[in-house]
Amino acid sequence: MSKLPKRNARAMALKILIRWEGKKPLLDEVLSEVLDKSVLPDPRDQGLVSELINGVIRHLVFIDYMISRVSKKPLEKMDPEVRNLLRLGTYQIFFTRIPDQVAVAETLKIAQRHRGQWIINFLNAVLRELVRKKDHLTLPPREMDKETHLATKFSYPRWLIKRWLARFGEEETEALLQAGNERPILVVRTNTLRLSRQQLLLYLKDKIPKACQGEFSPDALKLKGFSGRISELKAFKFGWLQVQDEASQLVSYLLAPRPGQRILDACAGVGGKTTHLAQLMHNTGKIYALDIYPWRLKRLEENAKRLGVTNIETFSLDATQAVKKLGGNFFDAILVDAPCTGTGIIRRHPDIKWMRSPQDLEEIPKKQLSLLDSLAPLLKKGGVMVYATCSLEPEENEGVIEAFLHQHPDFRLEKAQNILPEAAKILADERGFLRTYPHRHGLDGFFAARLRKY
Repeated sequence: MSKLPKRNARAMALKILIRWEGKKPLLDEVLSEVLDKSVLPDPRDQGLVSELINGVIRHLVFIDYMISRVSKKPLEKMDPEVRNLLRLGTYQIFFTRIPDQVAVAETLKIAQRHRGQWIINFLNAVLRELVRKKDHLTLPPREMDKETHLATKFSYPRWLIKRWLARFGEEETEALLQAGNERPILVVRTNTLRLSRQQLLLYLKDKIPKACQGEFSPDALKLKGFSGRISELKAFKFGWLQVQDEASQLVSYLLAPRPGQRILDACAGVGGKTTHLAQLMHNTGKIYALDIYPWRLKRLEENAKRLGVTNIETFSLDATQAVKKLGGNFFDAILVDAPCTGTGIIRRHPDIKWMRSPQDLEEIPKKQLSLLDSLAPLLKKGGVMVYATCSLEPEENEGVIEAFLHQHPDFRLEKAQNILPEAAKILADERGFLRTYPHRHGLDGFFAARLRKY
């Protein structure tokens, strides 16, 4: 690919899209890496890069379908740069308030730096035809093929739509697909080690007038109307808050750790739940945080330092090897935030829907069950283990719990509604599992089960 201008937000978005299409790296990691090293001086340009990338990937099937309706050349026959330039332009035409003529002109500006005139003419013709016809182009008819219609309209893989139609029915599936395409409000957790939720809200109201309390977690604030980088807020730098969805916060409440306990966070990641556990323990006791990726633990340690948390020790370690490394039978509580398909957090990570396949729902639950099996010996008698995923799929959720309880008669399920904060009790189902859904509750999709060892 030819060299692209470094200070152009759309050119940077194009570069990231080409990289993502080729190797399918984790989008968040790529965006974070690129924006941290960015030479774009204006935060609004950095925001535009993120908006364009996430937008194209979120609406990919719809965008490609619309391009195919007006282009004589198939998308698969185009080189990656031309294909993704068209996607960027089409996204702006259909999904943003950017004027059509600006969307077309800015897309062409990138190509004009190094592409031949015939390519520029081709891009111009396709994009202008989309502008002309955008209110008249129709989707594949629902009555002919429901799955194809929904897959095109909402840009989801057909296999996932088929699953959800069978489980939720047509009306609720459409609501779930719609919710998965909406950009969620940024939610933060108050660091109550330093101030109360009300104090933080009063402080933030000055810069974010629409900020308000969350509905389910006692620590949550919803930053409505906020559109900057959270790391630039003084409250973030002071360690007064941590980005974390309410559903994720409720998992820590379900574990209900007590001050002075010894806790294992088996899949800690960058530490959202880990630091929340520390907060609920009043920064006492000890939390052992495990993750296989050292870069995640580095982020966890940075977050802990910023938040003033001092009771966490990190280990770059596969949780299935924890028994050998840490010994056995000595934790008061264990949190297993298990790796999963992530179908409950597509609204935050739109690339997830293109990374998964039906085979994952055969392979991943085996690994999840193996993880629980390997951690069970580390829990004290009378101790509590919480298993959580950000998946909506039964195979990864109640299927894993049922298999585990069958193999471990010394464990019993405890009802989430008896443990959760008052406002969150309605999120527990009749079996006692915590379940949240984007389209029902406005939260990330989570599942959690609380198990006690006898």
